[in-house]
Amino acid sequence: MKNLLDIIILILILTSCQNEKKLNGTWISSYKFSDNDSIKNYDVGDFPFNQLITFDNGTFHIIEFKYDSYENKRTAQFELKGKNLLDFENKYFVISGNEDYNSEIIDPLTKDSLVFKNYNQNSVYKRLVDSLKNKSIDIKLRGKKFVRNFRKWTDTIQFINDSVYVSNSWKFGDSDHFMWERIKHNGFDILFTENYAPFILKKQIGDEIYVSVLGNKKEDYILKEIE
Repeated sequence: MKNLLDIIILILILTSCQNEKKLNGTWISSYKFSDNDSIKNYDVGDFPFNQLITFDNGTFHIIEFKYDSYENKRTAQFELKGKNLLDFENKYFVISGNEDYNSEIIDPLTKDSLVFKNYNQNSVYKRLVDSLKNKSIDIKLRGKKFVRNFRKWTDTIQFINDSVYVSNSWKFGDSDHFMWERIKHNGFDILFTENYAPFILKKQIGDEIYVSVLGNKKEDYILKEIE
Protein backbone atom coordinates (compact mmCIF):
# COMPACT_ATOMS: atom_id res chain seq x y z
CA MET A 1 0.00 0.00 0.00
CA LYS A 2 2.85 2.33 0.86
CA ASN A 3 4.54 1.60 -2.48
CA LEU A 4 1.32 2.43 -4.33
CA LEU A 5 1.04 5.72 -2.44
CA ASP A 6 4.66 6.56 -3.29
CA ILE A 7 3.99 5.82 -6.97
CA ILE A 8 0.91 8.08 -6.98
CA ILE A 9 2.88 10.92 -5.34
CA LEU A 10 5.70 10.47 -7.86
CA ILE A 11 3.22 10.59 -10.77
CA LEU A 12 1.70 13.80 -9.41
CA ILE A 13 5.14 15.40 -9.04
CA LEU A 14 6.20 14.37 -12.56
CA THR A 15 2.91 15.61 -14.02
CA SER A 16 3.32 19.00 -12.32
CA CYS A 17 6.91 19.28 -13.60
CA GLN A 18 5.82 18.43 -17.15
CA ASN A 19 2.96 20.95 -17.02
CA GLU A 20 5.32 23.57 -15.57
CA LYS A 21 7.53 23.17 -18.64
CA LYS A 22 4.45 23.40 -20.88
CA LEU A 23 3.89 26.87 -19.45
CA ASN A 24 7.25 28.14 -20.73
CA GLY A 25 6.80 30.94 -23.26
CA THR A 26 4.86 34.18 -23.61
CA TRP A 27 1.07 34.29 -23.35
CA ILE A 28 -1.37 37.11 -24.12
CA SER A 29 -4.73 37.76 -22.50
CA SER A 30 -7.62 36.82 -24.74
CA TYR A 31 -10.98 37.02 -22.97
CA LYS A 32 -12.82 36.29 -19.72
CA PHE A 33 -16.02 34.39 -19.08
CA SER A 34 -18.00 33.10 -16.13
CA ASP A 35 -19.18 29.52 -15.77
CA ASN A 36 -22.70 30.61 -16.78
CA ASP A 37 -21.77 32.59 -19.88
CA SER A 38 -22.99 31.30 -23.24
CA ILE A 39 -20.54 33.50 -25.22
CA LYS A 40 -16.91 32.62 -24.60
CA ASN A 41 -14.92 35.20 -26.52
CA TYR A 42 -14.10 38.91 -26.37
CA ASP A 43 -17.19 40.99 -27.16
CA VAL A 44 -16.72 44.48 -28.60
CA GLY A 45 -17.75 47.03 -25.99
CA ASP A 46 -16.55 44.97 -23.04
CA PHE A 47 -13.63 46.30 -21.05
CA PRO A 48 -10.60 44.61 -22.64
CA PHE A 49 -8.32 42.27 -20.78
CA ASN A 50 -4.74 43.52 -21.33
CA GLN A 51 -1.93 41.32 -19.99
CA LEU A 52 1.23 39.56 -21.11
CA ILE A 53 2.65 36.67 -19.09
CA THR A 54 6.01 34.98 -19.60
CA PHE A 55 6.87 31.72 -17.87
CA ASP A 56 10.52 30.67 -17.88
CA ASN A 57 11.51 27.50 -15.95
CA GLY A 58 9.96 28.44 -12.63
CA THR A 59 9.99 32.22 -13.07
CA PHE A 60 6.87 34.19 -13.81
CA HIS A 61 6.77 37.72 -15.30
CA ILE A 62 3.59 39.68 -15.95
CA ILE A 63 3.07 42.98 -17.77
CA GLU A 64 -0.34 44.64 -17.47
CA PHE A 65 -1.84 47.68 -19.19
CA LYS A 66 -0.43 50.48 -17.03
CA TYR A 67 -3.76 52.30 -16.93
CA ASP A 68 -5.47 49.23 -15.43
CA SER A 69 -3.03 48.39 -12.65
CA TYR A 70 -1.06 50.30 -10.02
CA GLU A 71 1.63 47.59 -10.23
CA ASN A 72 1.78 46.81 -13.94
CA LYS A 73 4.98 44.73 -13.92
CA ARG A 74 5.79 41.85 -11.59
CA THR A 75 8.34 39.05 -11.51
CA ALA A 76 8.26 36.10 -9.11
CA GLN A 77 9.22 32.47 -8.75
CA PHE A 78 6.41 29.94 -8.82
CA GLU A 79 5.64 26.27 -8.69
CA LEU A 80 2.75 24.19 -9.94
CA LYS A 81 1.14 21.77 -7.50
CA GLY A 82 -1.43 19.78 -9.43
CA LYS A 83 -3.47 22.54 -11.07
CA ASN A 84 -2.65 25.15 -8.44
CA LEU A 85 -0.21 27.93 -9.29
CA LEU A 86 1.64 28.95 -6.13
CA ASP A 87 4.47 31.27 -5.31
CA PHE A 88 7.78 29.66 -4.37
CA GLU A 89 6.98 29.67 -0.65
CA ASN A 90 3.62 27.94 -1.21
CA LYS A 91 1.59 31.03 -0.45
CA TYR A 92 -1.48 31.61 -2.56
CA PHE A 93 -1.25 34.36 -5.15
CA VAL A 94 -3.32 35.51 -8.08
CA ILE A 95 -2.46 36.43 -11.66
CA SER A 96 -5.82 37.27 -13.17
CA GLY A 97 -8.11 37.79 -10.19
CA ASN A 98 -8.23 40.32 -7.39
CA GLU A 99 -8.44 38.19 -4.24
CA ASP A 100 -4.89 37.87 -2.92
CA TYR A 101 -5.70 34.96 -0.63
CA ASN A 102 -7.01 32.64 -3.35
CA SER A 103 -4.99 30.14 -5.34
CA GLU A 104 -5.06 30.38 -9.11
CA ILE A 105 -6.11 27.10 -10.75
CA ILE A 106 -4.98 26.28 -14.27
CA ASP A 107 -7.78 24.35 -15.95
CA PRO A 108 -7.13 23.43 -18.67
CA LEU A 109 -3.63 23.86 -20.14
CA THR A 110 -3.22 22.99 -23.81
CA LYS A 111 -0.50 23.58 -26.39
CA ASP A 112 -1.76 27.04 -27.34
CA SER A 113 -4.23 28.02 -24.61
CA LEU A 114 -4.47 28.15 -20.83
CA VAL A 115 -7.32 29.10 -18.52
CA PHE A 116 -6.92 30.53 -15.02
CA LYS A 117 -9.95 29.77 -12.91
CA ASN A 118 -10.85 31.78 -9.81
CA TYR A 119 -14.21 30.85 -8.32
CA ASN A 120 -16.52 30.90 -11.39
CA GLN A 121 -14.42 33.47 -13.28
CA ASN A 122 -12.28 32.12 -16.12
CA SER A 123 -9.43 34.08 -17.74
CA VAL A 124 -8.19 32.74 -21.07
CA TYR A 125 -4.67 33.32 -22.42
CA LYS A 126 -3.23 32.36 -25.81
CA ARG A 127 0.37 31.40 -26.54
CA LEU A 128 2.32 33.84 -28.71
CA VAL A 129 4.26 32.01 -31.43
CA ASP A 130 7.33 33.30 -33.29
CA SER A 131 5.38 33.97 -36.49
CA LEU A 132 3.59 36.80 -34.62
CA LYS A 133 6.80 38.68 -33.83
CA ASN A 134 7.24 42.15 -35.31
CA LYS A 135 9.14 42.04 -38.60
CA SER A 136 9.14 45.84 -39.13
CA ILE A 137 10.92 47.47 -36.20
CA ASP A 138 10.23 51.05 -37.35
CA ILE A 139 6.41 50.96 -37.08
CA LYS A 140 5.25 54.35 -35.77
CA LEU A 141 1.88 55.22 -34.25
CA ARG A 142 2.30 58.54 -32.44
CA GLY A 143 0.88 61.49 -34.36
CA LYS A 144 -0.67 59.26 -37.02
CA LYS A 145 -4.27 58.51 -37.98
CA PHE A 146 -5.56 55.06 -38.96
CA VAL A 147 -8.68 53.27 -40.03
CA ARG A 148 -9.02 50.30 -37.71
CA ASN A 149 -11.25 47.32 -38.54
CA PHE A 150 -12.28 44.77 -35.95
CA ARG A 151 -14.93 42.19 -36.81
CA LYS A 152 -17.94 44.23 -38.01
CA TRP A 153 -16.65 47.49 -36.51
CA THR A 154 -14.76 50.22 -38.38
CA ASP A 155 -13.12 52.96 -36.37
CA THR A 156 -10.92 55.93 -37.26
CA ILE A 157 -8.36 56.66 -34.56
CA GLN A 158 -5.59 59.21 -34.11
CA PHE A 159 -2.69 58.67 -31.72
CA ILE A 160 -2.22 62.23 -30.52
CA ASN A 161 0.66 61.46 -28.12
CA ASP A 162 2.32 58.53 -26.34
CA SER A 163 -0.70 57.72 -24.19
CA VAL A 164 -3.93 59.17 -25.67
CA TYR A 165 -5.80 58.45 -28.88
CA VAL A 166 -9.05 59.85 -30.26
CA SER A 167 -11.81 57.65 -31.70
CA ASN A 168 -14.56 58.68 -34.09
CA SER A 169 -16.74 55.66 -33.22
CA TRP A 170 -16.55 55.30 -29.45
CA LYS A 171 -17.30 57.58 -26.53
CA PHE A 172 -17.05 57.13 -22.79
CA GLY A 173 -19.58 59.57 -21.42
CA ASP A 174 -18.90 62.72 -23.45
CA SER A 175 -15.26 61.88 -24.16
CA ASP A 176 -13.85 60.34 -27.33
CA HIS A 177 -10.33 60.24 -25.81
CA PHE A 178 -8.91 56.89 -24.71
CA MET A 179 -5.66 55.60 -23.28
CA TRP A 180 -3.23 53.33 -25.13
CA GLU A 181 0.10 51.67 -24.46
CA ARG A 182 2.54 49.87 -26.71
CA ILE A 183 4.44 46.92 -25.21
CA LYS A 184 7.54 45.44 -26.84
CA HIS A 185 8.50 42.17 -25.19
CA ASN A 186 10.48 39.14 -26.38
CA GLY A 187 10.21 40.29 -30.01
CA PHE A 188 6.44 40.82 -29.81
CA ASP A 189 4.88 44.24 -30.39
CA ILE A 190 1.55 44.64 -28.59
CA LEU A 191 -0.99 47.48 -28.67
CA PHE A 192 -3.12 47.76 -25.53
CA THR A 193 -6.16 50.07 -25.65
CA GLU A 194 -9.19 50.78 -23.51
CA ASN A 195 -11.86 49.47 -25.88
CA TYR A 196 -10.46 46.67 -28.02
CA ALA A 197 -8.79 43.32 -27.42
CA PRO A 198 -4.96 43.49 -27.63
CA PHE A 199 -3.62 44.00 -31.17
CA ILE A 200 -0.41 42.17 -32.11
CA LEU A 201 1.56 44.36 -34.55
CA LYS A 202 3.38 42.09 -37.05
CA LYS A 203 4.66 44.14 -39.96
CA GLN A 204 4.13 47.27 -42.04
CA ILE A 205 3.95 47.44 -45.83
CA GLY A 206 3.47 50.93 -47.20
CA ASP A 207 0.68 52.62 -45.26
CA GLU A 208 -0.75 49.36 -43.92
CA ILE A 209 0.11 47.72 -40.58
CA TYR A 210 -0.74 44.03 -40.38
CA VAL A 211 -2.10 42.95 -36.99
CA SER A 212 -3.59 39.87 -35.34
CA VAL A 213 -5.99 39.35 -32.46
CA LEU A 214 -6.12 36.05 -30.54
CA GLY A 215 -9.66 35.19 -29.48
CA ASN A 216 -11.21 31.76 -29.91
CA LYS A 217 -9.16 31.74 -33.10
CA LYS A 218 -6.55 34.04 -34.67
CA GLU A 219 -8.10 36.98 -36.50
CA ASP A 220 -6.09 39.12 -38.93
CA TYR A 221 -6.71 42.82 -39.59
CA ILE A 222 -5.06 45.89 -41.12
CA LEU A 223 -4.47 49.33 -39.67
CA LYS A 224 -4.47 51.63 -42.71
CA GLU A 225 -2.86 55.03 -42.29
CA ILE A 226 -4.86 57.99 -43.61
CA GLU A 227 -4.30 61.74 -43.80
